[in-house]
Amino acid sequence: MTRITIVGAGSSFTLGLLGDLYRVNDLWGSELVLYDINEESLEVMNKIVTRYVERTGVDLKVFATTNKIEALENTDFAIITIRAWGAEALKRFLSIPLRHGVAQVVGDTVGPSGILKGLFEIPAVLDIARTLEDVSPHALMINFTNPMTAICTAVQRGTKIRVVGLCHEIHQIRRLASRLLDLDIEKIIPEAGGINHLTWATSLKYGDEEIMDDFKEAVLKGKRWSVIEAHPYIVGRQLLMLYGHPPVSSDRHISEFFHYLYEWFRDPKIGPILRSVSMYIDYEKKTLSEQWIKMRNRMWERLKRIARGEEEIELWPAHEAAMDIISSIVNNKRRELLAINVPNDGYIDGIPKDYVVEVPGVVDGNGVRGRRIGRLSKPATAILNLHLEKFELLVKGILEEDKYLVLQAMAIDPLTPSPEKAKVILDEFLEESKDLLSISLK
Repeated sequence: MTRITIVGAGSSFTLGLLGDLYRVNDLWGSELVLYDINEESLEVMNKIVTRYVERTGVDLKVFATTNKIEALENTDFAIITIRAWGAEALKRFLSIPLRHGVAQVVGDTVGPSGILKGLFEIPAVLDIARTLEDVSPHALMINFTNPMTAICTAVQRGTKIRVVGLCHEIHQIRRLASRLLDLDIEKIIPEAGGINHLTWATSLKYGDEEIMDDFKEAVLKGKRWSVIEAHPYIVGRQLLMLYGHPPVSSDRHISEFFHYLYEWFRDPKIGPILRSVSMYIDYEKKTLSEQWIKMRNRMWERLKRIARGEEEIELWPAHEAAMDIISSIVNNKRRELLAINVPNDGYIDGIPKDYVVEVPGVVDGNGVRGRRIGRLSKPATAILNLHLEKFELLVKGILEEDKYLVLQAMAIDPLTPSPEKAKVILDEFLEESKDLLSISLK
């Protein structure tokens, strides 16, 4: 029996994964383990999942537990969807850089907030990986938690567990191309390489036809400016002009990889758009948005009503690739994957071997492998290597509990205003978050 464990199963993300399990439709007879340290959220999700499985009559065993060993022992796949310490941690790693003048939009991947988030998430994921080494050394870890590149790097450097990272940002360029060129999104196939949330498209096909030139022309000429503005892809357009490749993600993520973000925030047109797509941040109060907290609470209350049977669940697939990967490995079915995060094994030229990159991939009964992208433009490769070296410093600092290495990582990030600010931000965070952190930097 295939055993699939969702780590952090108390979130609504679990329902999308369940929808994907129904979508692939060939993993029946498996055991789905729901694991979360939050007993209340786990109970709610377990009731929803169990009721849906019983109603649909499929052959799927569901088991929920707050016990880590019970959840991970003899598991074949561990899907990581955690957000360590939830909204409280989110508030801390966003607020401290904000009050020191750091520009940020999401703060979950790069910038000082991305570093601080890593101090919460990386030790938690490493704990799961080390437990897997003891009780399920054969397991494949499938990670969704950010900062993606740093987490996958940490598991690779600190354990012997196989890990692949997944993200759905690759679909952003498909949506944009569909709207700009009036094409069926299902037939648009991008090829891109880089690191999570900053990948550069090298090919864009519509069926068998290459449409990259048409896409570039539509973006650069701005004939449908309303589409570019709504996506948004104003920053992406500027980067395409200078870096030679169109970024795959929307401006919400790609803007944070560049020091230009400070200028973009000052721009009377771009600044308001970037702030509006943040979702998390109250820029006036320099903290976590109350609107986001209220939205999250409303969603949670609805989930509790569904768990009590007061509302019917509407299950939709998330179209994440986790269940596709599991299906292919278990049933030896070959599938092409648009984007996976794996150690570089000659996939992108100019990036060191074994540094974690995001590239297209393939999966079958032998596992997951990347596909070669080749050479990117020099400026595109340069910005990737800057962030990759930063993540290497961060991971090494966490593995060795070395504060100086973490400080160096923060200092070289393009969004850190100065070395002095890096030290102040890190010191304040370590002091204010010592009640939550599971490591002690020295």
